[in-house]
Amino acid sequence: MKIKGYQGALIEIGFFVFFAQLLRILFNIRYDLISYYWLCFTVLTGIWEFYYITNHRKTINMSKELIRSDKHVWTKEYNIYMIIPNHLSKIFYSEYGAYADREYMTEKDYWSVLIEGTHCLLCGIYALISVVCIYTNQTSNSLFLCIGISMGSQLMNSILYMGEYFIQTHDKNSVNYNSDDFPCGRFLSKRLFMWINIFLTIMPIYVIGMALV
Repeated sequence: MKIKGYQGALIEIGFFVFFAQLLRILFNIRYDLISYYWLCFTVLTGIWEFYYITNHRKTINMSKELIRSDKHVWTKEYNIYMIIPNHLSKIFYSEYGAYADREYMTEKDYWSVLIEGTHCLLCGIYALISVVCIYTNQTSNSLFLCIGISMGSQLMNSILYMGEYFIQTHDKNSVNYNSDDFPCGRFLSKRLFMWINIFLTIMPIYVIGMALV
């Protein structure tokens, strides 16, 4: 069975919402709904990041092919198994590398691996521990500590990453330089996939704030 990239993304998100909600009902979770879903999504993101790192070279080759063919994964057709996290990770990180942040498709340095690796280890793992604490009704200092580590790391990771990225768009020696071949557009309108990072800045602030209430 063949599906388009955007359909695979929607199916993946649909499965995520279904299972997160199912576990919420089974464990009778009363925790703040938005915080709960974002912590669960951070765990899923950590899984994607792990597969990006372990499939780094393959993802780079896929990014180069997208640029060469002038195509996007959103409209390309894939087998239904693309929704499995290890496959989906390669597909959408290749899109991100080709059309958002080209540091993700370079072998000259490991900046992208450092960013994704630290997010996976600090944010993803501690988000998982936080979710386990919520499932076991441990709404004590241990939960707050894990949320603080996960979301605090996510916020700092996002700020440093985006700060460096905007510096690169003005650096002629950077692969992300705002050029005719790889334009930013007004408010990154030509690199729209970058806008996903706004959630990685706003949501941890929200989750930490709700944990303090």
